[in-house]
Amino acid sequence: MQRHPESKHQLIIIGGGASGLAAACLCAEQGLGVLLMEKENRVGRKLLATGNGRCNIWNSGPPVYFGEADFARAVLKRCGVEQVAAFWAGLGLHTREEEDGRVYPVTNQAATVLDCLRLRLEASQKVSILTGCQVKDIRTIKQGFEVTTSQGSHQAPCVLLAAGSAAAPKLGGSASLLPSLKVLGHPSLPFQPALCPLETETRPIKGLSGLRLMAQLCVLAEDRPLAASAGEMLFTDYGVSGLCAMQLSRDAGAALNEGHQVTLRLNFAPAMGLAPGQMRRISPEQFVQQADQARRALLPLLRQREQQLGRQLMYVGLLPRLLAEKAQPLPLAEAAAWLTGLGLPVTGVRGFDQAQVASGGLRCADFDPATLRSRLMPGLYAAGEVLNVDGDCGGYNLLFAWATGILAARDILKTLA
Repeated sequence: MQRHPESKHQLIIIGGGASGLAAACLCAEQGLGVLLMEKENRVGRKLLATGNGRCNIWNSGPPVYFGEADFARAVLKRCGVEQVAAFWAGLGLHTREEEDGRVYPVTNQAATVLDCLRLRLEASQKVSILTGCQVKDIRTIKQGFEVTTSQGSHQAPCVLLAAGSAAAPKLGGSASLLPSLKVLGHPSLPFQPALCPLETETRPIKGLSGLRLMAQLCVLAEDRPLAASAGEMLFTDYGVSGLCAMQLSRDAGAALNEGHQVTLRLNFAPAMGLAPGQMRRISPEQFVQQADQARRALLPLLRQREQQLGRQLMYVGLLPRLLAEKAQPLPLAEAAAWLTGLGLPVTGVRGFDQAQVASGGLRCADFDPATLRSRLMPGLYAAGEVLNVDGDCGGYNLLFAWATGILAARDILKTLA
């Protein structure tokens, strides 16, 4: 829906994603004149794609953040899960919590989440929405800021930057705002893909593309374990995807950029019931310990199944068929080692087009975590993924987006009261 702006606005929000929409709803509730700018033809496109269309709206577990993680923790100390839950209850959204703290709308539909935000704004006479609106420049003026766009220029005493990152360009991801902010004196770190699939040597996994199963994965640089994760993985034509692989892309990409030889080690014990079927990060030490335990348990199990079922049928009922075909020709000791410690050289990480989020962004030290107000420029605020914070899969990035949008809106309302 295209809503044309009124002549005067108290706040311009750049970006119609999670944090921008949350801030707009709170400001609209208090009667603040808001102009929301979105460069795509509709707001919330990326929100609709989260959680495979179910929208993992937040996570109630311990926070897992990277980049300027201390800033994220400081934000959530002031606006944590309880405050975010209260915000959504106020919008009428019913939620339910699943394993590992993941929270979803009861409808299991991301569209429900977006409707709670979008319809509230469209019903407000104080909010104007400009879609298909590309920001060209931001500059300071006596009255605050002037934002030049593809649809003309607009002025307001306050601007909230909620434009996201370069991740998922097909859904609106972009870094186009950063040069203008640099001119204004706000430095940033270059965006890098995060939470994206891993590219690996494919010869050892030829024929497995499309196979999805539970596993534990560990990234190593020069044989030194860096990070590990457990959960669902997916073999692809180019390497490995799935939640637990994407959790490790940040570490793998950084090690590759530093010139290290990087290896992805795979333990399929969870798929065989020999390790917990968790969906979360684990420590590298846990990975090594559980892989060793699984290997020691698997070899006698394979020997027992060979005696009981015969060589041709011993893997039937224990492994998916495609994986069983890989293990079948190997001597039992080699099969046990392969199934609990397959090593794949990592050759790269997929680009922004397959990244859920990006690392990098505006330097958090230049913003107050209590208010999201710029320390360098009065009237300027930032929220969400445009800041140098990225979290794990599982609702952490959306939690940070809601919290920063809420805190920014609260302070803007006080400032403009």
